[in-house]
Amino acid sequence: MSDLYRKEALAHRSRALFGEVRLQAPPATWMITALLVVFLAICLAGLFYFQVETDAGAVRLIDWLFGA
Repeated sequence: MSDLYRKEALAHRSRALFGEVRLQAPPATWMITALLVVFLAICLAGLFYFQVETDAGAVRLIDWLFGA
C-alpha cells in the first residue's frame, strides 16, 4: 500500500498528527471577565460600607435594602 503514495505525502500526513494544540481565548474575553469580577466586588463591598441617609440617620445600605 505504501507504493500508492509518495514518501513526502506519507511523511506530511504522519507529521500532521503530532504537535501541540493550544486553545486560547481572545484577550477581550479575559478583560470582560476581569471587569465583571471587579464590578461585582465593588457592588458587594458597597452593600456593607455605603450608607443611606434616612430620617432616622445614616443606615448601612444592606440594612436599608433588606430591612434588617
